[in-house]
Amino acid sequence: MPAVGPLRRLAAAVVVLTLPLLLSQCSKKSPQTPAVQGLTPDQAEKFQALHDPSWPDQKPKPRDEVPEDRLEALGDLALKNRNFDNSLLSYLKILKDHPERYDLHYKVGVIFLLSGKLEAAQKELALVLVHRPEMLKAHEAMGLLHLQGKQYPLAIEEFQRVLAQDPNRPKTHHLLGVAYLEAGKPERAILALKTATRLDSHQLSSHIALAQAYLQQKDYPHAVASLKQAQTLAPQDQKVNQLLGRALGAQKQYPQALEAFMRAGDEAQAYNNIGVFLFMDGRYEEAAKCFQRAIELRPSFYQEAKTNLQRALEKMQETRKDGS
Repeated sequence: MPAVGPLRRLAAAVVVLTLPLLLSQCSKKSPQTPAVQGLTPDQAEKFQALHDPSWPDQKPKPRDEVPEDRLEALGDLALKNRNFDNSLLSYLKILKDHPERYDLHYKVGVIFLLSGKLEAAQKELALVLVHRPEMLKAHEAMGLLHLQGKQYPLAIEEFQRVLAQDPNRPKTHHLLGVAYLEAGKPERAILALKTATRLDSHQLSSHIALAQAYLQQKDYPHAVASLKQAQTLAPQDQKVNQLLGRALGAQKQYPQALEAFMRAGDEAQAYNNIGVFLFMDGRYEEAAKCFQRAIELRPSFYQEAKTNLQRALEKMQETRKDGS
Protein backbone atom coordinates (compact mmCIF):
# COMPACT_ATOMS: atom_id res chain seq x y z
CA MET A 1 0.00 0.00 0.00
CA PRO A 2 2.91 2.51 0.66
CA ALA A 3 3.83 2.32 -3.07
CA VAL A 4 0.49 3.82 -4.14
CA GLY A 5 1.59 7.38 -3.50
CA PRO A 6 4.60 7.33 -5.83
CA LEU A 7 2.54 5.60 -8.56
CA ARG A 8 -0.13 8.29 -8.40
CA ARG A 9 2.52 10.95 -8.69
CA LEU A 10 3.99 9.21 -11.75
CA ALA A 11 0.58 8.97 -13.48
CA ALA A 12 -0.10 12.62 -12.85
CA ALA A 13 3.23 13.54 -14.37
CA VAL A 14 2.47 11.49 -17.51
CA VAL A 15 -0.91 13.24 -17.93
CA VAL A 16 0.70 16.64 -17.59
CA LEU A 17 3.30 15.79 -20.22
CA THR A 18 0.88 14.24 -22.75
CA LEU A 19 -1.94 16.82 -22.47
CA PRO A 20 -0.32 19.45 -24.76
CA LEU A 21 0.27 16.76 -27.38
CA LEU A 22 -3.37 15.61 -27.26
CA LEU A 23 -4.61 19.12 -27.57
CA SER A 24 -2.32 19.71 -30.53
CA GLN A 25 -3.65 16.61 -32.30
CA CYS A 26 -7.24 17.63 -31.72
CA SER A 27 -6.59 21.00 -33.22
CA LYS A 28 -5.09 19.45 -36.35
CA LYS A 29 -8.06 17.15 -36.86
CA SER A 30 -10.77 19.82 -36.39
CA PRO A 31 -11.72 21.95 -39.48
CA GLN A 32 -10.05 25.32 -39.76
CA THR A 33 -12.11 28.40 -39.06
CA PRO A 34 -11.70 31.02 -41.83
CA ALA A 35 -9.95 34.16 -40.81
CA VAL A 36 -12.17 37.19 -40.21
CA GLN A 37 -11.73 39.81 -42.98
CA GLY A 38 -12.26 43.52 -42.55
CA LEU A 39 -15.36 45.28 -44.06
CA THR A 40 -14.97 47.32 -47.22
CA PRO A 41 -15.86 51.05 -46.90
CA ASP A 42 -19.16 50.49 -48.74
CA GLN A 43 -20.07 47.57 -46.48
CA ALA A 44 -19.14 49.57 -43.41
CA GLU A 45 -21.40 52.42 -44.51
CA LYS A 46 -24.34 50.05 -45.01
CA PHE A 47 -23.64 48.37 -41.68
CA GLN A 48 -23.65 51.73 -39.95
CA ALA A 49 -26.90 52.72 -41.73
CA LEU A 50 -28.58 49.60 -40.35
CA HIS A 51 -27.43 49.97 -36.74
CA ASP A 52 -26.86 53.71 -36.21
CA PRO A 53 -30.11 55.53 -35.28
CA SER A 54 -28.56 58.86 -36.24
CA TRP A 55 -27.93 57.76 -39.82
CA PRO A 56 -30.36 59.22 -42.43
CA ASP A 57 -33.34 57.04 -43.41
CA GLN A 58 -32.31 54.89 -46.33
CA LYS A 59 -35.84 53.81 -47.33
CA PRO A 60 -36.80 54.55 -50.96
CA LYS A 61 -38.07 58.10 -51.23
CA PRO A 62 -41.32 58.89 -53.04
CA ARG A 63 -41.05 60.74 -56.32
CA ASP A 64 -40.64 64.45 -55.87
CA GLU A 65 -43.86 66.44 -56.21
CA VAL A 66 -44.10 68.72 -59.25
CA PRO A 67 -43.62 72.33 -58.10
CA GLU A 68 -46.81 74.37 -58.06
CA ASP A 69 -45.67 76.86 -60.69
CA ARG A 70 -44.61 74.04 -62.99
CA LEU A 71 -47.93 72.26 -62.46
CA GLU A 72 -49.83 75.42 -63.36
CA ALA A 73 -47.71 75.93 -66.48
CA LEU A 74 -48.46 72.37 -67.58
CA GLY A 75 -52.17 73.02 -67.01
CA ASP A 76 -52.05 76.21 -69.08
CA LEU A 77 -50.26 74.42 -71.93
CA ALA A 78 -52.78 71.57 -71.88
CA LEU A 79 -55.67 74.08 -71.91
CA LYS A 80 -54.13 75.91 -74.85
CA ASN A 81 -53.95 72.60 -76.73
CA ARG A 82 -57.55 71.80 -75.67
CA ASN A 83 -56.38 68.82 -73.65
CA PHE A 84 -59.03 69.49 -71.05
CA ASP A 85 -58.56 66.35 -68.93
CA ASN A 86 -54.86 66.95 -68.24
CA SER A 87 -55.41 70.65 -67.73
CA LEU A 88 -58.20 70.06 -65.24
CA LEU A 89 -56.10 67.52 -63.35
CA SER A 90 -53.25 70.01 -62.94
CA TYR A 91 -55.49 72.81 -61.69
CA LEU A 92 -57.39 70.60 -59.26
CA LYS A 93 -54.13 69.38 -57.69
CA ILE A 94 -53.22 72.98 -56.89
CA LEU A 95 -56.71 73.88 -55.69
CA LYS A 96 -56.64 70.97 -53.25
CA ASP A 97 -53.99 72.83 -51.23
CA HIS A 98 -54.94 76.37 -52.28
CA PRO A 99 -58.73 76.66 -52.61
CA GLU A 100 -58.40 80.44 -52.49
CA ARG A 101 -56.84 80.50 -55.99
CA TYR A 102 -59.87 82.01 -57.73
CA ASP A 103 -57.84 82.57 -60.88
CA LEU A 104 -57.63 78.79 -61.15
CA HIS A 105 -61.31 78.37 -60.34
CA TYR A 106 -61.91 80.64 -63.35
CA LYS A 107 -59.81 78.39 -65.58
CA VAL A 108 -61.63 75.31 -64.30
CA GLY A 109 -64.92 77.05 -65.12
CA VAL A 110 -63.68 77.77 -68.65
CA ILE A 111 -62.72 74.11 -69.11
CA PHE A 112 -66.20 73.00 -68.06
CA LEU A 113 -67.71 75.64 -70.37
CA LEU A 114 -65.66 74.50 -73.36
CA SER A 115 -66.54 70.88 -72.54
CA GLY A 116 -70.27 71.65 -72.59
CA LYS A 117 -70.69 71.06 -68.84
CA LEU A 118 -72.69 74.21 -68.27
CA GLU A 119 -73.91 73.45 -64.76
CA ALA A 120 -70.42 72.74 -63.45
CA ALA A 121 -69.08 75.80 -65.28
CA GLN A 122 -71.74 78.04 -63.74
CA LYS A 123 -70.87 76.78 -60.26
CA GLU A 124 -67.18 77.60 -60.67
CA LEU A 125 -67.73 80.98 -62.31
CA ALA A 126 -70.31 82.00 -59.72
CA LEU A 127 -67.78 81.20 -56.99
CA VAL A 128 -65.20 83.37 -58.72
CA LEU A 129 -67.58 86.30 -59.11
CA VAL A 130 -68.56 86.18 -55.43
CA HIS A 131 -64.93 86.61 -54.36
CA ARG A 132 -63.58 88.47 -57.40
CA PRO A 133 -66.45 90.57 -58.81
CA GLU A 134 -63.94 92.82 -60.57
CA MET A 135 -62.69 89.95 -62.81
CA LEU A 136 -64.08 91.02 -66.18
CA LYS A 137 -63.08 87.85 -68.00
CA ALA A 138 -65.14 85.85 -65.50
CA HIS A 139 -68.19 88.00 -66.31
CA GLU A 140 -67.45 87.49 -70.00
CA ALA A 141 -67.26 83.72 -69.50
CA MET A 142 -70.53 83.78 -67.56
CA GLY A 143 -72.12 85.70 -70.44
CA LEU A 144 -70.88 83.10 -72.90
CA LEU A 145 -72.33 80.39 -70.67
CA HIS A 146 -75.74 82.11 -70.77
CA LEU A 147 -75.39 82.51 -74.54
CA GLN A 148 -74.79 78.77 -74.96
CA GLY A 149 -77.74 78.08 -72.70
CA LYS A 150 -79.89 80.37 -74.92
CA GLN A 151 -80.52 82.71 -71.98
CA TYR A 152 -79.99 85.76 -74.13
CA PRO A 153 -81.13 88.52 -71.73
CA LEU A 154 -78.71 87.23 -69.06
CA ALA A 155 -75.92 86.99 -71.61
CA ILE A 156 -76.54 90.54 -72.82
CA GLU A 157 -76.52 91.78 -69.23
CA GLU A 158 -73.13 90.22 -68.51
CA PHE A 159 -71.53 91.55 -71.70
CA GLN A 160 -72.89 95.03 -71.05
CA ARG A 161 -71.48 94.91 -67.50
CA VAL A 162 -68.04 94.13 -68.91
CA LEU A 163 -68.19 96.88 -71.54
CA ALA A 164 -69.29 99.43 -68.93
CA GLN A 165 -65.92 98.85 -67.25
CA ASP A 166 -63.85 98.45 -70.41
CA PRO A 167 -65.44 99.57 -73.70
CA ASN A 168 -62.37 98.66 -75.76
CA ARG A 169 -62.86 94.91 -75.79
CA PRO A 170 -63.62 93.77 -79.37
CA LYS A 171 -64.31 90.19 -78.29
CA THR A 172 -66.99 91.33 -75.83
CA HIS A 173 -68.60 93.59 -78.44
CA HIS A 174 -68.63 90.58 -80.78
CA LEU A 175 -70.30 88.36 -78.17
CA LEU A 176 -72.84 91.08 -77.37
CA GLY A 177 -73.66 91.34 -81.08
CA VAL A 178 -74.09 87.58 -81.37
CA ALA A 179 -76.38 87.58 -78.33
CA TYR A 180 -78.54 90.29 -79.90
CA LEU A 181 -78.53 88.40 -83.21
CA GLU A 182 -79.65 85.16 -81.54
CA ALA A 183 -82.30 87.10 -79.61
CA GLY A 184 -83.79 88.36 -82.91
CA LYS A 185 -82.56 91.93 -82.55
CA PRO A 186 -80.44 92.46 -85.68
CA GLU A 187 -80.44 96.27 -85.45
CA ARG A 188 -78.73 96.15 -82.05
CA ALA A 189 -76.48 93.36 -83.22
CA ILE A 190 -75.27 95.56 -86.07
CA LEU A 191 -74.25 98.35 -83.69
CA ALA A 192 -72.26 95.99 -81.48
CA LEU A 193 -70.65 94.12 -84.38
CA LYS A 194 -69.67 97.29 -86.22
CA THR A 195 -67.84 98.36 -83.05
CA ALA A 196 -66.17 94.95 -82.86
CA THR A 197 -64.91 95.20 -86.47
CA ARG A 198 -63.74 98.78 -85.88
CA LEU A 199 -61.71 97.76 -82.84
CA ASP A 200 -60.35 94.63 -84.57
CA SER A 201 -60.70 94.60 -88.34
CA HIS A 202 -58.97 91.21 -88.62
CA GLN A 203 -61.59 89.28 -86.65
CA LEU A 204 -63.24 87.11 -89.29
CA SER A 205 -66.10 85.94 -87.08
CA SER A 206 -67.22 89.52 -86.43
CA HIS A 207 -67.46 90.31 -90.16
CA ILE A 208 -69.47 87.11 -90.71
CA ALA A 209 -71.85 87.85 -87.83
CA LEU A 210 -72.30 91.42 -89.07
CA ALA A 211 -73.21 90.11 -92.54
CA GLN A 212 -75.73 87.71 -90.96
CA ALA A 213 -77.33 90.63 -89.12
CA TYR A 214 -77.64 92.57 -92.40
CA LEU A 215 -79.13 89.49 -94.08
CA GLN A 216 -81.75 89.25 -91.33
CA GLN A 217 -82.73 92.81 -92.17
CA LYS A 218 -82.58 92.03 -95.91
CA ASP A 219 -79.95 94.74 -96.27
CA TYR A 220 -78.11 92.88 -99.01
CA PRO A 221 -75.67 95.59 -100.17
CA HIS A 222 -74.26 95.99 -96.66
CA ALA A 223 -74.18 92.22 -96.23
CA VAL A 224 -72.14 91.91 -99.43
CA ALA A 225 -69.77 94.64 -98.26
CA SER A 226 -69.16 92.84 -94.96
CA LEU A 227 -68.62 89.53 -96.72
CA LYS A 228 -66.22 91.07 -99.22
CA GLN A 229 -64.21 92.32 -96.24
CA ALA A 230 -64.34 88.82 -94.78
CA GLN A 231 -63.12 87.39 -98.09
CA THR A 232 -59.94 89.46 -97.87
CA LEU A 233 -59.20 87.63 -94.61
CA ALA A 234 -60.25 84.14 -95.75
CA PRO A 235 -60.86 83.89 -99.52
CA GLN A 236 -61.77 80.19 -99.44
CA ASP A 237 -63.80 80.14 -96.23
CA GLN A 238 -66.90 78.02 -96.90
CA LYS A 239 -69.28 80.00 -94.71
CA VAL A 240 -68.16 83.35 -96.12
CA ASN A 241 -68.74 82.20 -99.70
CA GLN A 242 -72.08 80.58 -98.94
CA LEU A 243 -73.38 83.76 -97.32
CA LEU A 244 -71.96 85.86 -100.14
CA GLY A 245 -73.76 83.66 -102.68
CA ARG A 246 -77.00 84.17 -100.76
CA ALA A 247 -76.57 87.95 -100.62
CA LEU A 248 -75.67 88.20 -104.33
CA GLY A 249 -78.46 85.82 -105.32
CA ALA A 250 -80.98 87.92 -103.39
CA GLN A 251 -79.84 90.89 -105.51
CA LYS A 252 -80.30 88.80 -108.68
CA GLN A 253 -76.58 88.86 -109.43
CA TYR A 254 -76.71 85.23 -110.46
CA PRO A 255 -73.33 84.73 -112.22
CA GLN A 256 -71.50 86.29 -109.25
CA ALA A 257 -73.65 84.30 -106.83
CA LEU A 258 -72.86 81.04 -108.68
CA GLU A 259 -69.15 81.85 -108.50
CA ALA A 260 -69.37 82.44 -104.75
CA PHE A 261 -71.34 79.22 -104.19
CA MET A 262 -68.78 77.25 -106.20
CA ARG A 263 -65.94 78.67 -104.08
CA ALA A 264 -67.79 77.22 -101.10
CA GLY A 265 -66.66 73.85 -102.44
CA ASP A 266 -69.63 72.00 -103.96
CA GLU A 267 -70.45 72.65 -107.61
CA ALA A 268 -73.64 70.55 -107.58
CA GLN A 269 -74.96 72.42 -104.54
CA ALA A 270 -73.99 75.69 -106.20
CA TYR A 271 -76.17 74.96 -109.24
CA ASN A 272 -79.03 73.82 -107.05
CA ASN A 273 -78.81 77.03 -105.00
CA ILE A 274 -78.82 79.23 -108.09
CA GLY A 275 -81.74 77.22 -109.44
CA VAL A 276 -83.71 78.05 -106.29
CA PHE A 277 -83.07 81.79 -106.73
CA LEU A 278 -84.07 81.61 -110.42
CA PHE A 279 -87.19 79.67 -109.51
CA MET A 280 -88.17 82.31 -106.94
CA ASP A 281 -87.57 84.94 -109.62
CA GLY A 282 -90.00 83.19 -111.97
CA ARG A 283 -87.27 82.11 -114.39
CA TYR A 284 -88.38 78.49 -114.43
CA GLU A 285 -86.65 77.30 -117.57
CA GLU A 286 -83.25 78.55 -116.39
CA ALA A 287 -83.95 77.08 -112.96
CA ALA A 288 -84.74 73.70 -114.50
CA LYS A 289 -81.42 73.73 -116.36
CA CYS A 290 -79.58 74.44 -113.09
CA PHE A 291 -81.35 71.60 -111.29
CA GLN A 292 -80.59 69.23 -114.16
CA ARG A 293 -76.92 70.24 -114.04
CA ALA A 294 -76.84 69.55 -110.29
CA ILE A 295 -78.17 66.03 -110.91
CA GLU A 296 -75.53 65.39 -113.59
CA LEU A 297 -72.71 66.58 -111.34
CA ARG A 298 -73.72 64.59 -108.29
CA PRO A 299 -76.15 61.67 -108.62
CA SER A 300 -76.29 61.34 -104.83
CA PHE A 301 -77.87 64.80 -104.84
CA TYR A 302 -80.55 63.39 -107.11
CA GLN A 303 -83.61 63.47 -104.86
CA GLU A 304 -83.41 67.12 -103.79
CA ALA A 305 -82.49 68.34 -107.24
CA LYS A 306 -85.08 66.06 -108.84
CA THR A 307 -87.82 67.51 -106.61
CA ASN A 308 -86.77 71.05 -107.52
CA LEU A 309 -86.55 70.12 -111.20
CA GLN A 310 -90.06 68.67 -111.14
CA ARG A 311 -91.44 71.83 -109.57
CA ALA A 312 -89.69 73.97 -112.17
CA LEU A 313 -91.07 71.85 -115.05
CA GLU A 314 -94.57 72.09 -113.61
CA LYS A 315 -94.29 75.87 -113.38
CA MET A 316 -93.04 75.99 -116.98
CA GLN A 317 -96.10 74.08 -118.14
CA GLU A 318 -98.44 76.33 -116.14
CA THR A 319 -96.81 79.40 -117.66
CA ARG A 320 -97.18 78.04 -121.17
CA LYS A 321 -100.85 77.21 -120.58
CA ASP A 322 -101.49 80.69 -119.27
CA GLY A 323 -99.71 82.14 -122.27
CA SER A 324 -101.77 80.14 -124.71
